[in-house]
Amino acid sequence: MKQRNVIVGFSLITAVLFAGCATYDPVASRGLPLRPDPSGANVRKAVQGELTLLVQEYATPEKSQEAFDTKLVEEGVLPLLVQVENVGQQPYEVNATDIIVRGAAVLKSFTPEEAASKAERSAVGRALGWSLIVPIVGIPIAVVASAMHTSKINKQLVQDFAAKSFQDGIIAPSKERAGFLFFELDKGRKDLSGLSIEVTARNQVTGEPLTITAPLPAATFTPKREAGEKPSGEHRW
Repeated sequence: MKQRNVIVGFSLITAVLFAGCATYDPVASRGLPLRPDPSGANVRKAVQGELTLLVQEYATPEKSQEAFDTKLVEEGVLPLLVQVENVGQQPYEVNATDIIVRGAAVLKSFTPEEAASKAERSAVGRALGWSLIVPIVGIPIAVVASAMHTSKINKQLVQDFAAKSFQDGIIAPSKERAGFLFFELDKGRKDLSGLSIEVTARNQVTGEPLTITAPLPAATFTPKREAGEKPSGEHRW
């Protein structure tokens, strides 16, 4: 009976512990391909030759939370949803490294993995918290259990960022290619004014490059937080 009570008690504690563990649930996509809304207020469109560019900002906290379950701008990351459509008769190659954002200087780009690292959950804070609430679970057990769960969540997070990112490749006639790109925001920046996106594609028949430029959509947000500062509204545990 005593052993049974210990097992039941430990099971209940484990359930309580994981109920408060790290999560990742981007409600906007749920595995569906994302595309900019051409009629959206925060979308910019540009046409050059046979290519059409659409860019939608995801810097505002609400949109970033929907797509990535994280306010990325508070981590100094600017997410942009970009779509390039080929309305011509010849194929074009577009690579993520040939898409830049310019301000006073060219913004540093992040790979999906680098951007995801800014959103990674931490296991230790929650584990220590729950070990104090439920004393029978020792700190080492709580830390190990929480770390295992958080590692799984962070792996899911990285995979999701990569799956949503803009993929290099050929855009055939009457086709399009879309995905997220990530850039580093300057410290203290509160909006996207003065920034523009520049896409350089290459015609696969002639070999000639084609460049499209568009100003970024208007958006205001809280500047990148200082090191050690907690995210607004909630803990990113």
